[in-house]
Amino acid sequence: MGRISTGVLGATGTVGQRFVQLLDEHPQFEVTAVAASDRSAGQRYAEACHWLLPTPMPESVRDLVVHSIEPPLDCQLVFSALPSKVAGQTEERFARAGYAVCSNASSHRMDPDVPLLIPEVNPDHTRLIEVQRRRRGWNGFIAASANCSTTELALVLKPLHDAFGIRKLMAVTMQ
Repeated sequence: MGRISTGVLGATGTVGQRFVQLLDEHPQFEVTAVAASDRSAGQRYAEACHWLLPTPMPESVRDLVVHSIEPPLDCQLVFSALPSKVAGQTEERFARAGYAVCSNASSHRMDPDVPLLIPEVNPDHTRLIEVQRRRRGWNGFIAASANCSTTELALVLKPLHDAFGIRKLMAVTMQ
C-alpha cells in the first residue's frame, strides 16, 4: 500500500513547518501539496517559507509550488495549521470538497459532530465522522485536535485513570 498523499494548510507558518517536518519521510504519509496565504501562493515552498525550525527544510518539499488555501489540492488528506480566524470556513470548504481535514485550530473543537481526537485516549470518537458526513451532507470530514495542554494531560491521565480512577483534577495553564 502506498503512502497517503497529504497537504498542509498554513504550511509557511511555524505550526505548518512542524507538520511538514513531521510528515517528511513518514512511512504512511507523503506531502504532495502545501498551501498558504495569497502572499505566498505561486512561489516555490523554499522561496515562500522562512524556515524557522532547527532542522533543515526537507528536500522533498522545497520545490513544491505553494497554493492558495482553497480546494482543489493534489492530496487526499490535509493537516490544517491555519489560524482560527480563517480555519473554520476554509476547513469546511475542504471537507465539503471531499478531503479528510485534521485541524489544529480551535474553530471546530466544540462542534458536536466533530471528533476532538487524541488517538491514544479516545479512538472511538472517530465514529462521529459518519455522523458529521450525514448531518452536513459532505464526503470529507473534519477531525480536530484538542488544545495542547489538554492533549498532554489526557495522554498522562488516561492510563492512570484506567488503573486507579480519577475523581477530580485541577489544572492551570498560563497560555
